Amino acid sequence: MKGQLEAWENEYASPDPLWKGPPPQVGHCGRRVLELGCGNGKTLAAVARAELSVGLDHSFNALRRCPPGKASLVRGDVLGLPFQDGSFDTVLLFHVLEHLLEEERVAAVKEVIRVLGPGGLVSVRSFSVRDMRYGKGTEVEKDTFRRGNSIIYHYFEPDEVRSLMRPLEEIDLREVAVEKRYVKKAVRAELVATFRNGRP
Repeated sequence: MKGQLEAWENEYASPDPLWKGPPPQVGHCGRRVLELGCGNGKTLAAVARAELSVGLDHSFNALRRCPPGKASLVRGDVLGLPFQDGSFDTVLLFHVLEHLLEEERVAAVKEVIRVLGPGGLVSVRSFSVRDMRYGKGTEVEKDTFRRGNSIIYHYFEPDEVRSLMRPLEEIDLREVAVEKRYVKKAVRAELVATFRNGRP
């Protein structure tokens, strides 16, 4: 997050949308859903059926690109969420944690756990160390690289995700790898995981 806000504002000011294609598959989310790092609102369309859906992003330009709909939009910081304890049944962390430095990832997850209600779910998607883009840019921390646009990308091992999400209960964690059709031996690999808040 440090020093990246201007870079994200520039990315979302571009006329060419950053995230294309259909929204990702999102399972049952409960009544109150929070998406952190909602970007241009691509995933929010998949959770609009929730009684309360909130998208948070720190980029003003990103929020401006979200299509009008049922979701409430909030400009904010994942390191200090502007919500009360236990406010949500589900928190979506789709490609958010990888843009944070190590101490920021820890702080962000603490905030996620704080706003998650009893029995609530956290859905995580983050790039794996086996992703074809691993190593691109300047390494700023272990497995973390700053690209030419000043945005950082951290690549995860499964056990790192497990450790980061404690004390939440792991429901599912798997790597999803897709070969790129036009680039030989190139694989887009992400970790997809679900965790539950088992605390009363």
